[in-house]
Amino acid sequence: MKIERVYLLANKTSTSAGSLNRKAEPTLLEMIADARVNQMGAQRQMTVFGKVYADARIVRIMGEHTADNIGIANMSLKTFTPNYAITKTAYHQYRTDFYIIVDKKQVGGD
Repeated sequence: MKIERVYLLANKTSTSAGSLNRKAEPTLLEMIADARVNQMGAQRQMTVFGKVYADARIVRIMGEHTADNIGIANMSLKTFTPNYAITKTAYHQYRTDFYIIVDKKQVGGD
């Protein structure tokens, strides 16, 4: 388990819903200084995603939070890259767990 700084991001659009040029831009919602970031093992990935990826992580944050994407400690605050889409969110009594896939290369299987 590593304690890392993470950034919670939301996808905001500057154009109307019917626009053909609609593009989502990430915006910073919140910076969390003491998130717990763990690698997910193969069995846990099969349970959560139904597949095994080269790098998947679970980000645990105290309190109730919402976000579309997560940036981990090495994310640039100017460009918001790299950031990762949240695949699954789980709310517990005192914390929020975000499941992210860092490297989408599948391991094993077909």
